[in-house]
Amino acid sequence: MKSTAKGAVALAVMALSLFCLPAAWGQLRTHSGAFKKAGGIQHPKDMERRIFQLTNEARRKHGLPALEPDDTLTATARKHSDDMLKREYFSHTSPDGKTIVDRLKDEKPAVVKTMGRAGENIFGSSKLDYSDVKTAARSIVDGWMISPGHRANILNPGYTHLGVGVSILGTECRATQNFGQKMKFPLGEP
Repeated sequence: MKSTAKGAVALAVMALSLFCLPAAWGQLRTHSGAFKKAGGIQHPKDMERRIFQLTNEARRKHGLPALEPDDTLTATARKHSDDMLKREYFSHTSPDGKTIVDRLKDEKPAVVKTMGRAGENIFGSSKLDYSDVKTAARSIVDGWMISPGHRANILNPGYTHLGVGVSILGTECRATQNFGQKMKFPLGEP
């Protein structure tokens, strides 16, 4: 009888401790390098990779080639997501009037000379559970796929490259996809 009572107490203690853990405990380890902090802003690289993969899955389902990663597009996307959080706006055009083309020129002017066209998708939320990377990434891409303009960017056969930047500050999240088409002539020229 004593061993049964001890077992019941141990089981009760274990069950109680499970209720005290956060809902998504263990799914995302913020100290493992999954996040990189910049001024309090976190960049979940796993979420960025997952958004990239889901975007290419959507393209494959529609008979389109996969997009290639591009470091300049990625850096520009991440900086735009950061800027939207820091300056508290949500737009393709920054408060100082800069568009994706301006941001790409600021990032790396030489790359812009090989870009035939560029496009951008943005996402903003304060209600997403960012601890579950797969579900959060799926929600973001699914949201873009049901929006005609965002879907058109994802399924644009002219785009060849993609950069994804996700920025999280507290409960706020901004995600940017920058699409590019590598060409032999500068952006905006025939």
